[in-house]
Amino acid sequence: MAKQVSATDAKNNFGGLLDDVAALGRVDVMKHGRLVAVVLSPRALDALPRVPAQRVGITKWGETHMIPRHLARAARMTKVPRGFDDD
Repeated sequence: MAKQVSATDAKNNFGGLLDDVAALGRVDVMKHGRLVAVVLSPRALDALPRVPAQRVGITKWGETHMIPRHLARAARMTKVPRGFDDD
């Protein structure tokens, strides 16, 4: 069974989080009552079933990025240069 910790506790006690993951295999990180991250040990990760990339329609790493390619560069910038996205 997975342990649940708050995001604040995970941040403030990262070493303890890693100890819990090593012992339990999985720790769920919650923020405002919502699951935001799952931390898995290598043992737990290896136990997960593998789905071939071709079955889920992925042929190359990064092809299914959440940000469209034409917006990805702007998403990485802290300050967008003048005229960057002018048409």
